[in-house]
Amino acid sequence: MQKRLWVAGLVVLLLGLTGCAANITAKIKGNPELKKVAVVSLAISDWGGSVDSGSVGGTSVRDLMRGSTVKMLTFTEKTLAEHWQVRKAETFVAEAGYRKAAEDIQVSVYSPILKKKEMPLFGAAFKKGDITAEKARELCKTLKVDAVVLVFSEWTQATGGIVPTTRAKTKNVVSFWDKNGEKIFYRRIDMQGSTVLGAFGIKAVTAGTINQWTDSYEVSLNNMFKSL
Repeated sequence: MQKRLWVAGLVVLLLGLTGCAANITAKIKGNPELKKVAVVSLAISDWGGSVDSGSVGGTSVRDLMRGSTVKMLTFTEKTLAEHWQVRKAETFVAEAGYRKAAEDIQVSVYSPILKKKEMPLFGAAFKKGDITAEKARELCKTLKVDAVVLVFSEWTQATGGIVPTTRAKTKNVVSFWDKNGEKIFYRRIDMQGSTVLGAFGIKAVTAGTINQWTDSYEVSLNNMFKSL
């Protein structure tokens, strides 16, 4: 009897979580109040140094990761533009109001540098796609958009198989916060790269292979919005 109750409770919990996820996605689908958006934060991290560890290549992994951020931002804005008007980050990255809303978070992440200005973070919970409602309202008002978009991509590696091969892996989080300070969209998709980069703890991380991480991010982003 106790086992049945436990299973029933688990089913209810899962249905509840599924319903919440569906509702928070439905809030951006065909929403007449959502016309113009802006990506205000995009950050990537090397989880536990796993991308850098055991890497073989002629270029610094840090430089490769930092150099990938602008490409990721461009792809993100292009993808969003298929559904909404997008105010590009390059048009506001140096604006005083935008930068005033930022918070000085001491973390090891990489963000796009546009017009010699690095895109900032807006709170310690950025990895979960979270900011305060007040901050969301402030940013929307400052940038004159209906919602702001936060992006976080955690880079790591996937190993497995009879021969312990290594592939790229990303954990990608995207959230929308509207001008009322409400989170109206949240998705996390983990994605693995398509190409084997090495084995036995050694992998090639070069200008030619770094796209295994950026490509997996792009696939994740496309999957998030393909149903809109």
